[in-house]
Amino acid sequence: MVLFMHDASVNSTEHDRTLIQGLGAVVWASPEDQAKHPAFVLAPQINSVIVTDDSKAFHLLDTIVRLLNSVANQYSIDKNRIYTTGQSAGCMSSLAINIKYPDLFAASLLVAGQWDPQATSVLVHKNMWIVVSEGDLKAFPGMNASVAVWEKEGAKITRGRWSARAPAEEQAADAKKMIDEGNNIKYALFEKGTTLPPAEAQSGGQEHMTSWQFAYRIPAIRDWLFTQSKTAEPQ
Repeated sequence: MVLFMHDASVNSTEHDRTLIQGLGAVVWASPEDQAKHPAFVLAPQINSVIVTDDSKAFHLLDTIVRLLNSVANQYSIDKNRIYTTGQSAGCMSSLAINIKYPDLFAASLLVAGQWDPQATSVLVHKNMWIVVSEGDLKAFPGMNASVAVWEKEGAKITRGRWSARAPAEEQAADAKKMIDEGNNIKYALFEKGTTLPPAEAQSGGQEHMTSWQFAYRIPAIRDWLFTQSKTAEPQ
């Protein structure tokens, strides 16, 4: 099962908002992905702030975990292969849940978010693929700080850096190199300016909400997620 948590820009009581604001919720349910990786997709619609930029989490995160466990118990779901992903606030929510419930997820795909680096130190052995734009004024320095903490704790980090607009086959090859390196933490960067429209790329600036429009379009990263299991060695 894949848990997707949306960003704060679509906090709403309208239950379809998370399904229409990008690919993060729906890409896993496409006919192509379901043919390769049959899976339940849980995409809760959140109507209020559940995490903040200063690394505070609120009680609704526990509600989401209870919902996830209820679904997992109701249906035939492999509890060794439950994954989380999210963008911005959804990424931060994934980090916060991983910290509080360390045995819940087999792996995480973390897009355009950050958390208190000292708090994330406990995730040093988790299977995580992080995608951030170099032009993201919060997530890029924030994730760099967590990566530094993990390296201090002895982790080996697999790094990749490419244009968000690179051809699909080039991105697939770069992702494969990262997978072949075999470390449990993978840190992929989109080169600064490449998540922006070409006319704006030279100016740079805030490349936060533009990054996840590209991150979820890379099949190799989605494929990697489904190879992870709590009963297997990380890949």
